Amino acid sequence: MIDLLKAAQHLIPAAVLGTALVAPVTAFAAGETVLKNKDDMKWELMLSSLGKDSPRYAILRVDPKTNATTLMIEFPTAMHIPKHTHEKSEMHFLLNGSHVFGHDGKLYTVNEGGYFYMDAGMVHEAWVPAGAKAIIVLEDGWKVDWTEGAPTAADLGRGTPPSQ
Repeated sequence: MIDLLKAAQHLIPAAVLGTALVAPVTAFAAGETVLKNKDDMKWELMLSSLGKDSPRYAILRVDPKTNATTLMIEFPTAMHIPKHTHEKSEMHFLLNGSHVFGHDGKLYTVNEGGYFYMDAGMVHEAWVPAGAKAIIVLEDGWKVDWTEGAPTAADLGRGTPPSQ
């Protein structure tokens, strides 16, 4: 886990990790540096219709050339994220809790301190327990193509797949 955090420290602000790392975020564009402490982040609801149960996210950086987006997301309530895709790849760095991803009939569990990568166009869904927190990097920006509709109140409280 420590090696993962060292390798990823250019993506994750030290304050987010809650460790002694002091290196600022190294941005992708030449000459740019981005540093956001918790108090600097602007949090928004992912699904305003769910109110206080909605995951909340803060955009950490959007690459001005590629639109690649790095964000932090928190889940106050356990939730199922229905099947969806992204035009380009998606990466998750788990800061707290876990995520269970489902793809092609298989389940993949990523625990705290873990990393998960999914290539473009792969249909997947996720089950996330309450209290989970992650850094997500989406190469095509904060865009989701829902194949069966966005999460609703019916998805709340479903932090584990039906088979678990």
